Amino acid sequence: MRNVSDRVFYHLIIFIIFFFHGLYAGENKLFPKNIYDIDDNKIVISELSNNKTVCLITIKSVSCPVCTEQLIRFRERQKEFNKCNLTFLVLAPGGKDGIKELKKRTGFPFPFIQDKNLKIAERFDLAVPPFEIMPAVILLEKDGSIRWSKPGRGPDYFSDQALSDYLDCVNWI
Repeated sequence: MRNVSDRVFYHLIIFIIFFFHGLYAGENKLFPKNIYDIDDNKIVISELSNNKTVCLITIKSVSCPVCTEQLIRFRERQKEFNKCNLTFLVLAPGGKDGIKELKKRTGFPFPFIQDKNLKIAERFDLAVPPFEIMPAVILLEKDGSIRWSKPGRGPDYFSDQALSDYLDCVNWI
């Protein structure tokens, strides 16, 4: 009889460990509820996503030419993405001055967020230490969790088309 109760106790302990680990790991996968952009404007994800779909664009580095081109492509397709009520945030590593220069260079009119020490990128498994973030496009839910993501970008592949295909903004009323 003791053997059965030991196994039950063992399985109960394993369940508790995995259950609480899952809660903790799930919490870490969320975009911060409140954050400041490079111009010190407070962004509250629940408010921003109240009547818009929030798209997070991650930038490898402020000197990445493909990332720069990606932001310009998104800017040029802004009218299309407006049809499906999309708003953007840009997550970039590096210093504020470099990020501000990237914003100016691309003319991308949405908030840019500095990812100090890659803490936000780590939440989404996109950190490339010591100084870079894996490029990605991520749609966020109201709670900051991932609804859809498309990691990667290259000279012959830009994720704006994948996002457009997923959202099908062209066919929105």
